[in-house]
Amino acid sequence: MTKKIVVGLIAAPELPAAIGKKYIEKIPHHLQQQIEKDVSWEMEFIVDPLTGAAETVGEILEKAIEIKKAEGWDYAVCLTDLPLFHNKNIVGADISLHHAVAQLSIPVFGWLPTKKRIEKSIIQIIREIYYYQGNSNKIDEIEKSDPEVILQKQFPVSRVKRLSSDDDHVGKEARYIVFPKKLGILRLVMGMTQANQPMSIMPSFKRIIAVAFSTGIFGLIFSTIWELSYLLTTYRLLGLNAAAIGLMVFWIITAHDLWESPATRTEAKLRRLYNQTTVLTLLISVLSYYAVLFLLFLIAIVIVIPPDVYVFSIDLEEEFTFLYFLRLAWIATSISTIVGAIGASLENEELVRDITYGYRQKRRYNEINSKK
Repeated sequence: MTKKIVVGLIAAPELPAAIGKKYIEKIPHHLQQQIEKDVSWEMEFIVDPLTGAAETVGEILEKAIEIKKAEGWDYAVCLTDLPLFHNKNIVGADISLHHAVAQLSIPVFGWLPTKKRIEKSIIQIIREIYYYQGNSNKIDEIEKSDPEVILQKQFPVSRVKRLSSDDDHVGKEARYIVFPKKLGILRLVMGMTQANQPMSIMPSFKRIIAVAFSTGIFGLIFSTIWELSYLLTTYRLLGLNAAAIGLMVFWIITAHDLWESPATRTEAKLRRLYNQTTVLTLLISVLSYYAVLFLLFLIAIVIVIPPDVYVFSIDLEEEFTFLYFLRLAWIATSISTIVGAIGASLENEELVRDITYGYRQKRRYNEINSKK
């Protein structure tokens, strides 16, 4: 009779849930091919807010143990979008071998985590639990299957170190630590930024784009801005560009209260990480907004302003090139962002605040408490 093993995949809401749903049908086949052909592997999937709200390694594993028992699963693997730490070390994966539960932190995979990397990591975690539970007689295969080497391949730039320990709450553990710390933090911030989905708030920029564009178009009526686009050096235009984007990011953070302050329940280390991620997320969003606005101005300038008029207005002596229109659109975008957009608020307050980790955690905790 074929043995059946049911593996539960517990995902945090949003990105982890979207990723987890992709593996439900695929992983059982890979488990049968790569671990044990004589086992009937089944996958079940649920979304649980705590896996995206808890800040400690043990808290998520304890919750996974509860869910595993309640659902009657053999194994359970959590997918979280939170950064996990243990003794100041970045945790990529944490496995309670005794209880057959594990968790995988998606942000440690960095920006745009590939499906294959996460999939292979999940399979490796299940393989290690399976071997520990004494379900395999393939000793040679176990020895050849160096889990540290296999997971290392999923982090081509960073190193992964496997640590074993005994925990009072979750029993025998295998923990995968990502090194070096500085590079690991960079990957973590990039991964957390991806989890924030920076492009998701772009629809909220509609009002700001309208205000900024109308302000800029009005300014283009006067030749002063034309002369500035010609006279200012590229470095000054870059400085104006940076100032406009920086002020926009600062205003959004201030207006929508996105900065994690010391008064919050989040510990200092995570608070700094959350704030860095918020700034990077908004920077990407604002850069996208800036690019859209620049394109709108460029189209308007090409349609409305004849090259001859531009040459005559600024008394251009050299031959006209399209570069002059690019510079004009550039300065119009920067000035309109500073003058027209600062003070405007984004349309969807909830959507904007939801890109921050601290706010999402509070919302998830509220969801948990409301169900009690």
